[in-house]
Amino acid sequence: MQLKKDLFKVFNSNGINLLVGIITGFLVPAFLSLDDYAALRTFTLYLSYVGILHFGFVDGVYIKYGGKYEEDLNPGKLKGEHRFLLLFQFLITALAIIVGIILDDIIFIAFAIAILPMNMQSLFSFLYQALGRFNIYSQIIVLTPTLLLLFNLLLIFVLKISNFWPFIIVNILTYYIVFLVLEIYFFNKYKGVKAIIDFKDIWSNFKVGTFILIGNLSTILFYAMDRWFVKLFLTTKDFAFYSFAVSMMGIFNTLISAVTLTFYPYLARGQDEENLKLLKKYLLIIGVFASGGYFVFDIIVNLFLEKYVLSLDIIMILFAGFPATIILNAIYINLYKANKQEKKYAFTVFIMCCVSIIFSVIALLIHKSTLSIALSTTLAFYFWYFYCIKDFKALKPDIKELGFLTVFVMAYASSHIFFNGIVYFVMITLATYLFYKKELLLIVRKKGFKKENSK
Repeated sequence: MQLKKDLFKVFNSNGINLLVGIITGFLVPAFLSLDDYAALRTFTLYLSYVGILHFGFVDGVYIKYGGKYEEDLNPGKLKGEHRFLLLFQFLITALAIIVGIILDDIIFIAFAIAILPMNMQSLFSFLYQALGRFNIYSQIIVLTPTLLLLFNLLLIFVLKISNFWPFIIVNILTYYIVFLVLEIYFFNKYKGVKAIIDFKDIWSNFKVGTFILIGNLSTILFYAMDRWFVKLFLTTKDFAFYSFAVSMMGIFNTLISAVTLTFYPYLARGQDEENLKLLKKYLLIIGVFASGGYFVFDIIVNLFLEKYVLSLDIIMILFAGFPATIILNAIYINLYKANKQEKKYAFTVFIMCCVSIIFSVIALLIHKSTLSIALSTTLAFYFWYFYCIKDFKALKPDIKELGFLTVFVMAYASSHIFFNGIVYFVMITLATYLFYKKELLLIVRKKGFKKENSK
């Protein structure tokens, strides 16, 4: 099955990405002070909003080409779309630098410089995802973290840098190197093809992508809301501890994203209700086991990063949200996009963003701490998880799913308080066998999914 092959490609690449993330995720905070690490994470927080500045154009391209094959494309128009975005992002970058100078915010200027390469990289990544060209996509996602790792190792072990600025500089340098590599590949592939800038198509990309942009912006705000509340209302050290916890969550999200991004082109080509139900069960199981990653980080932090021990309780609470987040990203968000429900997606995520704000405000009022913010964030994920039922009634949780989630919560909480990670994994393994024995046997027998549509 092609889907399994593509999953393997992306998992293989994201496995390298995971290794890089683990090394950099632990090395950088170990060698920087809490204040310097907080400044570096402020820069990365800014970077999470860079995708807004293509104003939905890349999302429109993603929707436009989703489910299609490369031979279906008009190379002239594709080259024209690429050229337009390149010029557009150059203008946006220049304007953002001017804003940074006016604000006298050097971290914002650094962010502005990164806009062009990051959004152009997004264009290529989204294009190859939409077309199902995961062999190329997997190479893209390996290159950036690998270069970043090499640069970070150079700064830490050779140059022995303990200031955050060189780490920001190598981030930007990495984005430009990857950008140039992708540009050279694209130029060579479409060499001799005349670029056709069709402003009707350009406007269509913006028009379609606008609602996706609103949804994505709300999603970004939703995912970053907790960090903004910590940054604005708590201390710099609190922000450092919380950002470290979020970065640990990001390490697992690297592998989870391998699942989420792979499914879009297949959902866009056609959907089977029974396959979706089965997929949801498998993702739920993956999410539950991913939550157990907390116990691994507990050991690592206590042994090698004692100054971040206060982050462990935050990690524990945030990791409890994995069963919800993986299903949200892999199924529900992809279904909105695949079904061309851009307006409904934008509205839903906007509502969830408002819910997250309300939960965070209540959390601060009850107890002004990083733990209360983390708990409000996790509860917001599950609120969104159940909210999506109204749009996808076929995926409504059954008794078995609710029972499995209940056992997960009890096992996760009790293992943290009374037992340990080994007990947790034993309990979850038994629960998985008890609730989803039939589904697991389908995987073993290689009959899990019906063969997807092929051209």
